[in-house]
Amino acid sequence: MAAPPVLRIPTPGFAGYSVSYNPFFPGKLACASSSNFGLVGNGRLHVIDVDLQSGRGGVGKTFDTQDGIFDLAWSELHENQIATGGGDGSVKLWDVMLKDFPLQSWVEHTREVFSVDWNNIRKEIFASSSWDTLIKIWSP
Repeated sequence: MAAPPVLRIPTPGFAGYSVSYNPFFPGKLACASSSNFGLVGNGRLHVIDVDLQSGRGGVGKTFDTQDGIFDLAWSELHENQIATGGGDGSVKLWDVMLKDFPLQSWVEHTREVFSVDWNNIRKEIFASSSWDTLIKIWSP
């Protein structure tokens, strides 16, 4: 029998699509989510703080978008930056220390972006893939 989860963190009204730990801070993670199961509605990037020793954690900060967010990846070069892929074909670069808006936003895909990932060697580069059948390489 599997052990129960150590901690449960709700994201009311938003279904999580992707979750990732920050490579610099073991107690910080992020969740890409969408309302209405990604069919219609807004997205939300949740930045979550956890303390496994105390068993406490919660959403520390959120960033809202006009369409669902389906994937995210923390930068391994900049400790506070996250790339996200959205249902409107957008790729966004966020700094979690800033308020409300992304550092950059590109609408280069013509369909939903379902995957983003940073290059493990050349850490300033990331890729996105979409239902438009294209993979795009980014160097912000």
